[in-house]
Amino acid sequence: MIAGYSGPLIGVGALCLCLLNPARVWANTPGYAVTLEYASAPSCPGAAALEAVVVARLGYDPFSNDAPHHVFLSIVPNGASFDGRIEWRDAEGKWAGDRTFSMASGDCLRLTRTMGLALAVQIQLLAAQGAVIADDRERAPEAEPPPKPAAKPPESKPDAGSTPPRPKDDPRIVSAESRSPPAGSRLVFAIGAGPSIGIGMAPSPIPLGRVFGVLAGQHASLELGAEVSLPATARRADGAGISARLLLLSVAGCEAIERWNGCLVLKAGEVSLAGEDIDRPTSTRLPLVDAGVRVGFSQPLGAHAFVNAHAEGLAILTRWTASLDDVPVWTVPRFALALGIDLGVWFR
Repeated sequence: MIAGYSGPLIGVGALCLCLLNPARVWANTPGYAVTLEYASAPSCPGAAALEAVVVARLGYDPFSNDAPHHVFLSIVPNGASFDGRIEWRDAEGKWAGDRTFSMASGDCLRLTRTMGLALAVQIQLLAAQGAVIADDRERAPEAEPPPKPAAKPPESKPDAGSTPPRPKDDPRIVSAESRSPPAGSRLVFAIGAGPSIGIGMAPSPIPLGRVFGVLAGQHASLELGAEVSLPATARRADGAGISARLLLLSVAGCEAIERWNGCLVLKAGEVSLAGEDIDRPTSTRLPLVDAGVRVGFSQPLGAHAFVNAHAEGLAILTRWTASLDDVPVWTVPRFALALGIDLGVWFR
């Protein structure tokens, strides 16, 4: 549920605005511009998506880097939910009003659209107010000498303990729920583990298990991980075979767009080979280095947990052939594929 906002209320407010003076609202709106600053959580839409919502609502682009009015939007995670904030500042950088939002369902895309619509309606209100002021100035008659000021009545002091009267609401102020500055982007940490299956990394599809740690910013993240496998065996017609085990370390640089993430991955480690069902079994260790890309989809689970399904396409940089009794059994291919699913926990 959105705190401080309701879709039907915004629709009624915009309708009332048009009924009061539709021609002036829409004719003068394109002249109103603001400078936008936007900071969002890693899994939330970027500034382009937010601006698209506002432009679609207004019918023009109100954002300009040299506009005298400044607005700052921020979205930060709060457990399983997201908190949003719109803050207005004047040309001198002084606070002029703010409004807060909350999305308990964790749907950051919906929260971004809600905040974009609220911003568009506020821009319409401010543009309409500016048009009325300008119109009144044009119609004002020639200035007459000001009347003599009346005698100023004595000021009455409020009684002790009484609450001083609040000033009349300023239509330029969105709301005044909080005067504290918005929280900036910060780094968060996560750890996790999960199974996967590798195709092309061993003589047969090989099951792997991995653990990892992630350091994430607003949109980008760095991941370090380790993988170990169960044995996979390739056999000759006579039953003799060769068994392979993998031990790999990995590093990945990732970029997140809403719940999707893409990574550049580099893995390095070794393959342990051992002969099976032969007269004189031997073993050896050979290097394995591969690099490629990973595409994944992340789904939050509760306040801090998440699940991430991913697929990797890898190019193997070290190639060699494993032999048994001087007979080639398996040659490392040029490319490999890995499919997996991870379960992790965020530490915010």
